[in-house]
Amino acid sequence: MAWLKTLAETYDVNAELAGKEKNGQAVLLPICHSTFNAQIEVTIDLDGNFKDARKLEKGGDIVTVIPVTEDSAARSSGIAPHPLCDKLCYTAGDYSAYTGDDKAAYFEAYLDQLRDWAESEDSHPMVRAVYCYLKKGSLIKDLAADKVLELDENGMLTDQWKIQAQGQTGANVRFLVSGSSLPHEVWKNQGVYQAFIRYYQKKMEGEQLCYATGKTQLCSDKHPSKIRNSADKSKLISGNDESGFTYRGRFTEKGQAVSVGYETSQKAHNALRWLIQKQGYTRDESAIVTWIVNRDMPVPDIMKDSVNAYDGIDGFGFDFDTLGMEEGAEDGKPDTGKAFAEQFNRAVSGYAAKIQADDKAALIALDAATTGRLSIVYYDEMGGKQFMDAVLHWQQHCSWRRSIKIERSEEGKKRITCESAPSPREMALAAFGVQRSEWLEADAKLIRATVKRILPCITQQGVRIPEDIIMAAARRASMPQSMSEFVWYNDVLCVACAMIRYNYEEKYKEEGRTMEHFLEDSQDDRDVLFGRLLAVYDLMEQRAMFEVDENGKVKDTRMTNAKRYWNAFSRRPGKTAKTIKENLIPYLKKLRDYECKRFLEWEDEIIVCLGGQFNNAALSERYLPGYAQQMKLMKEAFQKKEQ
Repeated sequence: MAWLKTLAETYDVNAELAGKEKNGQAVLLPICHSTFNAQIEVTIDLDGNFKDARKLEKGGDIVTVIPVTEDSAARSSGIAPHPLCDKLCYTAGDYSAYTGDDKAAYFEAYLDQLRDWAESEDSHPMVRAVYCYLKKGSLIKDLAADKVLELDENGMLTDQWKIQAQGQTGANVRFLVSGSSLPHEVWKNQGVYQAFIRYYQKKMEGEQLCYATGKTQLCSDKHPSKIRNSADKSKLISGNDESGFTYRGRFTEKGQAVSVGYETSQKAHNALRWLIQKQGYTRDESAIVTWIVNRDMPVPDIMKDSVNAYDGIDGFGFDFDTLGMEEGAEDGKPDTGKAFAEQFNRAVSGYAAKIQADDKAALIALDAATTGRLSIVYYDEMGGKQFMDAVLHWQQHCSWRRSIKIERSEEGKKRITCESAPSPREMALAAFGVQRSEWLEADAKLIRATVKRILPCITQQGVRIPEDIIMAAARRASMPQSMSEFVWYNDVLCVACAMIRYNYEEKYKEEGRTMEHFLEDSQDDRDVLFGRLLAVYDLMEQRAMFEVDENGKVKDTRMTNAKRYWNAFSRRPGKTAKTIKENLIPYLKKLRDYECKRFLEWEDEIIVCLGGQFNNAALSERYLPGYAQQMKLMKEAFQKKEQ
């Protein structure tokens, strides 16, 4: 129940935002309210006279805040009207006459409920205007006359015509009252919100112990849905199995299992919905959000790579729009130098300094257990500084130099090459993804399960990445022929190396060893040495065969022998290394003298270090950073020589 209490606290901190739009962000719903997508907007005056109406187009301002009861918020069948805005079958007294479908009981239940509110001491002029209009029972007639609804040749309302791909008979209706104080929109009026909250809380009965707060208050056994989006029917708390399977052997009724205060539940669910819409990650049928509990302060998005994680944070002292592109930058070169790293690190340090000693951070991850059930697969809360220390540790130590797409750039075309920690989803794709089109794809269920296992590595310092995930990524990286060169290198090899680096630096944390010491520490490591040897053979063929233009770009490429035999090399390195070397003999003549000399020196150095370890035992994942580090060392050496 800690998550409920924490979310309710978050709501109380941001209560002044309830029902208000701020900077185009999602609206924090008032308690006793929910949302639906409206298809029709009806305008009336304060005396309840019809003025006009219009259809609402999909993609526009259709999300509408509506008051709800416990029953109407949880309805799936039966008669359970919303108190004000609802479907035509509830709001139109002439629905049965125009459709032939007897829904008189729906309209009667709706009107009785609306009348009770309109005539109570907690009413509102807008509510009374809507009641005065709808009791006339002419809604469909007025909408048809105003050409908002289409009737067939028999003068009947059918689903032959659609509104937002929704049949006319199932359209949701909202109201706008002209002549009233601003705003005219009923669904945006704070006075209407507060009037219904007062009215509905007086109607509720029966106090119980709330398990979340430990206080005696009005409790509810029906809890909100629409947590991940406005069409989401899954619930976090539910108990609608009356056949005995839910409570058999332990309880006789659901209230004995758990009871949650109505107000606490409303605040917690509304806060969670608001956080997910405002700053959450929603993909692969999961939802993950991190937030500061005690104040409305944005936090880095741990579901993105370390560069994009800070994008969108107000006051973050770095202008992403100034980044140069890999192709098309003014000087013809990508912005990959130390200037970017220094500026970005200063901005991150400046942001981290804003975290206060009493800040509390929380993280919650939701997964769709079934169609109607949501499960909390991960929840953690900690001090704000502890959270930022963990995130910065992750971003600094689980990083590798690779090409990063800047998400906020125009059409997502801007890229920068820099050291960056991959996102958890990128790690899952590196381990289990398959390239079917331009990018890697994988089963959503497998992605969700993998991301869930990586989350503790980010938020809790000292938790290493599971070895089976790294091994799976290493196997994918050992098959470069199964994907494009860019995807293999950037999205698989570099991501796998980043994960290996993190576990390596965690292992030697006490000694202060970093990836810069990797080759030095691995002079006797057979796996790393074979990875270095593979890099020598790979670059040797590249420089011998591939011609470059005046800008240094390769004119024509093909797969090298090293990459063609890569998978076999990872399983039988001794035998495969000899095969690759034999295939490279003709290419040695095409190398410049200093190139040939350097390659042979590197090869001899590695083979001497291997000594009696030059055999066919399969390689571990450590050969991958050995390959990458040796490739970097050689390219820098040649670049320095040519300069």
